[in-house]
Amino acid sequence: MAFQSPHHVPHCCCCGSPISWLSDEPGSDRPTEQAVGPDSPPVLGGQPTIGADPATGDATPEPDGGTRLLTPIPNPVCEGCATAATTPDGSSIDPPSATDLPSATDSPSATDPSSTSDSPAEPPATPPASGPNPVVVDGVTCWRIGTDETWQLARDALGCESAAEFLRRHTDADGRPLRWFGIDHHGSPRQVRIEPDTVGDITAFCEHVADGTAIRIETTAGARSIDVPVVDVRRAADDRSAHAAPQVSALTAESAPRRLTISPSAIETISIPPQPTVSAPEPDASPQQLDRYGQLASAAPGVIDTAGLAAVARTADPQTQTTALRIVASVLAATPTPGVTAVESLVACLDDGRLSRLYALRSLAHIAAVQPAVVADAVDAVIDTLPADSRLVATAATRLLGHVADHDPGAVVDAIPAFGSLLAPTPTRARRQALATVGLVAKNHPDAVRPLVPQLCSLLETDDTAYRITTTAALGRVTAAYPAAATPAVPTLLAQLTADSSELRANTVGILGDIAAEYPTDIAPYTDELAGLLSDSDPTVRSNTAGAFARIAAVRPRHVKPFVDALVDLLDDSWTRSRVHACWALGRCDAAAAADALAERRHTDPKESVRQRAAWALDRIT
Repeated sequence: MAFQSPHHVPHCCCCGSPISWLSDEPGSDRPTEQAVGPDSPPVLGGQPTIGADPATGDATPEPDGGTRLLTPIPNPVCEGCATAATTPDGSSIDPPSATDLPSATDSPSATDPSSTSDSPAEPPATPPASGPNPVVVDGVTCWRIGTDETWQLARDALGCESAAEFLRRHTDADGRPLRWFGIDHHGSPRQVRIEPDTVGDITAFCEHVADGTAIRIETTAGARSIDVPVVDVRRAADDRSAHAAPQVSALTAESAPRRLTISPSAIETISIPPQPTVSAPEPDASPQQLDRYGQLASAAPGVIDTAGLAAVARTADPQTQTTALRIVASVLAATPTPGVTAVESLVACLDDGRLSRLYALRSLAHIAAVQPAVVADAVDAVIDTLPADSRLVATAATRLLGHVADHDPGAVVDAIPAFGSLLAPTPTRARRQALATVGLVAKNHPDAVRPLVPQLCSLLETDDTAYRITTTAALGRVTAAYPAAATPAVPTLLAQLTADSSELRANTVGILGDIAAEYPTDIAPYTDELAGLLSDSDPTVRSNTAGAFARIAAVRPRHVKPFVDALVDLLDDSWTRSRVHACWALGRCDAAAAADALAERRHTDPKESVRQRAAWALDRIT
């Protein structure tokens, strides 16, 4: 789960709405000023006015006699949520008032506007002297901070027993608020800091953030400090005594990562810091250093400095090349765009050992997924990796070519023979990807795919429905341009007409209809097998079947006449194409029994194409 940077306009820690008066942008020492005085209305969402004595505290006087805090309170809650707050037993509470605010006229800064204090800010406020505290907002505990008349709500992250404890535990030693909540990618508040007691607390916290997010561990007094963020936090594998206390293991986010083990009792807090950017090791780094950096890239690719990817990919040391390419592949799997600068280096690795070739192909495939045009020039080199002696290499290569074909099918036309050597009735991931790419190419370049038709027909013998659907889609794009190409496969195609998949039935009868366009006599003997599809539950199946009957009726009307009733029923079909095809078929087989139904279509059908074809059919019949 991704969280916003700590440097932003803070959001309500109950609902996630922005609180405009707060700002913790870098370089901003104090929140946006919004005064609340005796003559102004109460503003729950505004900067809180408190009853501190400016002469002794850090509150700053306002022109209207109120005072405002130098620092915001921890975990602020917006006006809307504060208005909805209740006592723990569900009773309503009075909203804050803007009356009877303390005067700031005795403050030194009231008479000397230029006076400032360099001392650290004190805790921002004290709890009201009376009234309910804590209060509840949508099931979460909050504390009223300020005065009885004017207060601001703050969300409790630790289950404190008093407002004083809340302020102490939610601020640092100088009284500055700690960040306990962040806003996730859904706009909802999520806790980004905990004080864990057990390994379970730690692992549960880490499960709520995105994989690879770096966290900061602050250790207790006396424990060895951890001065860099860590990733891959998990329960440590323990080969000690069964009675030993469990520990957690983490990988440091640095160029030479270390695997640390620490006991929960030595951890004060765990939090999500601004995410680090870790540079690659120096070019003369040892294989062991590069391997550890590779572990970091696998666990947390988002923290790797993408600016150095091209240099990492260019490593010439054969001992470290595979590790370097694995690092690049791990990072590009999460963030492909930075790999654009490394394309040339990656292509150069396609002639190297199997593992180097695999990681180079995976990296190029990640890039092709977002910027296929950048990788298009590498197609010839990728084709040379097929047929691969490694299933993983074939999978990466076909995935890459599929991304390029989706952008520009013509760019991978030369890969068709290589795909032919790869395709077989037993589906694998590489074969599925190759078959899908063949279908993409066939759409605009059916001539390039035509030599594969016999092989494509053989794929229909598999039991895998999805594989057969993709096969018939590719075949259909070829037979639309070359109807004769699939005539030897008619018996195999007929066997698909009873498939449970409507998509497979539609594709198959569409191919048979394509064949019937040029060779209707080859399909005419099978009208009995086709007839049941005229009333299929799928509209595409009905339309394609009616089209096949229309083509058969042009030269073999006697094969169509037994099914006039079913074709008449299609005149009321919801699909326009089905009605048009039915008119063609009925006219061509001189179906006098359809005259009344055709006349109704001629005068009442909402589509002009149907009305025109019904009129044509009536002219043929009469």
